[in-house]
Amino acid sequence: VAWNMAEKQAFASLVRASWGDAAVLLATFFLTIFADLTLAIAVGVTLGAFLFLHRMAESVEIAGGGRLIATDTADTTGANREAYDPTAVDQQIVVYRITGAFFFGATASISSVLDRIGQSPRVFVLDLTEVPLIDSTGANALESFALKLHRAGTHVYLAGASKPVRRTLLRAGLRKPHVRYVATVEDALARRRQKGTP
Repeated sequence: VAWNMAEKQAFASLVRASWGDAAVLLATFFLTIFADLTLAIAVGVTLGAFLFLHRMAESVEIAGGGRLIATDTADTTGANREAYDPTAVDQQIVVYRITGAFFFGATASISSVLDRIGQSPRVFVLDLTEVPLIDSTGANALESFALKLHRAGTHVYLAGASKPVRRTLLRAGLRKPHVRYVATVEDALARRRQKGTP
């Protein structure tokens, strides 16, 4: 009876879409046929939630690792702008940018990248502008990393954290003297230039 109601083309395209979508669809489909509709819905929702968590963890990116290099701008912009002086770049300033939701699914990959920082720099700036949310696991990972850097004598700045992200970080213990919150990466760099104070 249901064979004519099923949209066979839509079913086939969903199976070909991605392995995750196909697994959820096929598990739900076969459990509906061979077991029970209630069980199929419960398993489908659970598998869908795990698939969502996996995709969110994959969407998090962390960029950086090198010393700070100023963003290149056209020579015609800003008539009063001085010429770029590569000797003015401080080799002891490291800037990292995290993009995406920072939650327990992404903590391991981000922690491993942060732990690969070799010699502790004088200044470490973590740009959180593109982080819409962070959970307690991610905040605790950042807290232990910031504490490690602080013990090594590094000044740690968290730039661009939204109010909800900042609230979570503060609850995890990320506060002065271990870290300082600033609005932008440029603010952190300006603070370091002002008489060398943190």
